[in-house]
Order: sequence, then structure tokens, then C-alpha cells
Amino acid sequence: MAKNKLTKDEEIEEEKDKSSDSLDSILKEHKSEHYNFQERVDWKISTGSLLLDMAMGSGLSPCLLRLCGNNNEGKTPQTLEILRNFLNTVENSKAFWVIAEGRGLSEENKARCELKFVYTAEEWKVGTVFVLESNVFELFIKCVKDLVLNNPEGIKYAFVVDSIDGLQLRDDKAKDITENNRVAGTPMLSKKMMQSLSLGMFKYGHLMILISQVTSEIKLDPYAKTANRGGTFSGGNSLLHSADWILEYQSSFNGDYILNNPSGKLNDGKSKPIGKWCKIIIQKSAIEVSRKQVIQYPIKFGKKPSGIWVEYELVDLLLSFDMIKKAGAWLTFADSLMVEAKEQNVELQKQHQGLDNLRSYLESNENIKDYIYKKMKSVLID
Repeated sequence: MAKNKLTKDEEIEEEKDKSSDSLDSILKEHKSEHYNFQERVDWKISTGSLLLDMAMGSGLSPCLLRLCGNNNEGKTPQTLEILRNFLNTVENSKAFWVIAEGRGLSEENKARCELKFVYTAEEWKVGTVFVLESNVFELFIKCVKDLVLNNPEGIKYAFVVDSIDGLQLRDDKAKDITENNRVAGTPMLSKKMMQSLSLGMFKYGHLMILISQVTSEIKLDPYAKTANRGGTFSGGNSLLHSADWILEYQSSFNGDYILNNPSGKLNDGKSKPIGKWCKIIIQKSAIEVSRKQVIQYPIKFGKKPSGIWVEYELVDLLLSFDMIKKAGAWLTFADSLMVEAKEQNVELQKQHQGLDNLRSYLESNENIKDYIYKKMKSVLID
């Protein structure tokens, strides 16, 4: 009996089945060369600043984040804040911090940030930060690659390099100081690292933070125009291309410091800086609408935990959204916020004399601070 002739549509469908079977066979045979069978791991953490979270699409997800700028402009406090949120939010997580420069992670910063730093593999448990004191680029890459690709426990890692400028090639380290270093060695290794790691690293749910300085371009003609490529940073074009976010920290001036005497001036012999306004420009963004935004948020000095000054930011936001009314030195919570808080079993003290007293009130009442933080988060982000 003659076989029924296939219709045109049936022939097309049969060809599709053949191509699907062929592709499935290839994917299974080369599982080590792709990530199609790997389910994407995702999470969302706060940067510590509501204003920065809002600009970054409600916070950070698995990504490559670059923090660039001059010394003492807030890069390390921001990194510590992100690590604290990562380890407290993401289940089964560890952090890996590479100190590539002698002045990197100070004992003062470690003591204030409420994180546990360890220096041996045996001590490195979930929720802790392992510190690798090395500036050899190849060693850093090997550690990252082995941890990411040989990870049967499914640990989520946050890698920090402080700073990318301090890393050097193994061969260059062995050379005499008068010998020439390898041209473009670090950018070449950066490119190799991102080629082998970037896709799998962020699909597996890891985070990498690269801290670097802004470098200057020496020009023969000081008036020559320079193409704007989103900042002049170390590490080569591969890191510029691979980064999801690049935050450039701007230099501070006297007026950026928060003083214990609001009417005083920096270096007047009477006033002491207790914090500063951190100013950043988003040079590269994972969501295009954020690029080139300028964000300012406060960081605090000498308190536990140091880092982003949440209470200071919250008070400013409450004033901006008229949730607090200011009359002279007195600050009064809006009636609508008082009612809403009471419905959530939170009792607010209605009036406060002076901004400092209001900030102290939030700092000393964790449940009230958390309520207001969640309230402002819902207004700005959720």
C-alpha cells in the first residue's frame, strides 16, 4: 500500500523536528561549552542608598560593577555596604576580597563594617569574607575561575579587587625594577578573564566589584579634544565593555563634608567632619535610562557600621516628600504618616527639635527606622 504523501506543512514540521533533534544532540555532547541547561540564578540587594537603588533599577543583581575615582571619595565604604547586604540577603553566600595594594582594606574599616574577615581557607565559611593578599593577576584569575566553575555546593560569591591598578603579571613581578614590563599585559589578561568567566559567572548568580583609580591621559596638545568613552579607567577596554555598571566618584570639596557643627566651616579649628556627601556619575548603566545621572548620598565617619548614612538620607527624603513639616527648629511628622504608622503598630514621636535630634531618634529606634525605610522604598522604588 502506498505511503500517504506529506502535505507541505507536514514536511516543514518534520524538518523542524530533525533540526531540533540535531541541536539537542550537539548541546548534550558539548555541555561544558554552554550554559543553556543552567537555570539563571537571580537576586536583588540594596546598595545601601535609596537614591542609588532607584537610579539602578531597585538595586543590584548579579553583575560586574566598577567603582572608579580618586582616593577617599567613598569607594571602599560603598563596597563594604554592598558586601554586607549581599552576605545578609543572598543565601549560601561568601565574599572574596583581593588586596592588591598596601593601603587597601584598613583595620579601622574592618572593625567598623560588621563583617568577619578571614585569612585561611579553613576559616572561610558562609557569611564571611576571605582576604587574599596578593597582586598577582594570574593567581586572582585562577581563584575566581576555580571557585565559579567547580562549585558543587552552589555557593554565591561576591568578588572584590582593591584595586585593579595594583595587579600585575607574574612575569613582571619577577623582573628587576629597571626592566621593562610587558606592554598591555593587564588589559590582555582582563580580556581573557572576561571571555572565560563573564557569561557563566553572572548566570550562576555571582557578583564582581572592581575598584580602580581614574587615570589621566597625557596629551601633547592640552587643547586637543578627547573622545568621551565613559571615563578613563585602568584595566583596558575589555573591562569597560564587560562592566554592567561603572560608577565614577567625584572629588570632594570643603562644602561636601557634614560637620558636627552645622554652622561651622571645615578646618575652622572648632568643627569636626562626621560625614560627607558622596557624589557619583553613572558612566555606564545596565538600564540605559540611568546613564550619566548624578547621584548624591551621605556617608558617615567613625560609627558602627560605617558606610552610607541611612538616617541622614531618610530625613532628607521625608522633607522632600512633605512627610515631615519644618517650622523653625521644629520638625513634625505628617498626620497621614502618623496614622499609617500606627496601623502598622509603629508609634512615632510626632515632634522633634532640630535635624540632629530627628536623625538620632531614627538611629536609636531600629524598628522606626526600618518602617520609614520601607515606606520611602515603596514611594521611590516599589
